[in-house]
Amino acid sequence: MSVSLSKGQRVDLTKGRPSLKNIFVGLGWDINHYDGESDFDWDVNAFDSGSDFDLDASVFMTKENGKVGSDGDFLFYGNLAHSSKSVVHMGDNRTGEGEGDDEVINIKLDKVPDDYESIAVTVTIYDAESRLQNFGMVENAYVRVVDADTGEEL
Repeated sequence: MSVSLSKGQRVDLTKGRPSLKNIFVGLGWDINHYDGESDFDWDVNAFDSGSDFDLDASVFMTKENGKVGSDGDFLFYGNLAHSSKSVVHMGDNRTGEGEGDDEVINIKLDKVPDDYESIAVTVTIYDAESRLQNFGMVENAYVRVVDADTGEEL
């Protein structure tokens, strides 16, 4: 089942699933290749920086006040695992090439320390401003959440 979320929207994955213990978040994307035709008034080729599109999945583990407690609560390609090992980022894919999930974050919900209230997942484009890149130049982008024990996509 697919759910479309708006920027900043929240979803409670454990509501109605109290036994949910292990999930993974998968991020995937493809580059929106320019085919030579455009309805735009500007030159699309002017924005082809020649750089790969590097989408990055990140996690903020927040406390009751809605903020991370320390730098270690922000998980990304430069900080792959929380000290509790409840959240582990499996590494950075810098191109989006290949089939399936390009980046994966494993989360053991029953291992998240009790003083954390939420786990927020974000997606950004690495160095987007200097590369003149935006999400409109990406196609087939998705973020999916899967029950790692059953394989069910949530």
